Amino acid sequence: MMPLHIGAIDDDKSILYTLEAMASTEGWRMLTTSEPEECLDWVRLDEVDILLVDYHMPVMNGLHVIRKARELSSKMVLIALTVEDGGELASKLTLAGADDFISKPIRLADFTARIRLHEKIFSHREQLNWEERKKGVSKDTMRKVLEKIKDFQAPADCDEIAAACGLAYVTAHRYLEYLSDRGLISRSAGVQDGRPGRPKTYYSIISPSGAQGEKK
Repeated sequence: MMPLHIGAIDDDKSILYTLEAMASTEGWRMLTTSEPEECLDWVRLDEVDILLVDYHMPVMNGLHVIRKARELSSKMVLIALTVEDGGELASKLTLAGADDFISKPIRLADFTARIRLHEKIFSHREQLNWEERKKGVSKDTMRKVLEKIKDFQAPADCDEIAAACGLAYVTAHRYLEYLSDRGLISRSAGVQDGRPGRPKTYYSIISPSGAQGEKK
């Protein structure tokens, strides 16, 4: 079973630290941020299975983040973090696309129980996602390829990415083309180090603004 990937956005760094510590005790991978655009980029790049969203945030409120995240992913589990309670709030969160909410202050037992429940829900949604399954795509390998591409300062070719990921060229190329077809990375043609010869294909992450590097 692949490890669970959780993301959390909150403007309170102490809460993010607490969530990281709680996730660590269960062996879950946790990404944290206070920046809405970074959080939505995780969703766009399929880097998280469950996303925890603070309801009260100064720049972009939690309802807006949840709504945008749901537009980007129908299968990801969205959980709001809130000090409030009641039917009216639950209705707002549900309409925005949230699956559940966890009350603050966050308690380890409640956090663990909710995440374990929603891990099963996410697994069920994932099983229904035949696109990846019939293409023989492993989510863990896909995430590894994406992470390695992010590490490059400029667009990289398949040989460079395959070496960084410890994958065979053919395997790396299959994942790169799949990610490109999904619109998660871009392809560009260029000549290595300005040398004459047949242009090679280079790959890079597409930023939220659509900007990307160029291979000289």
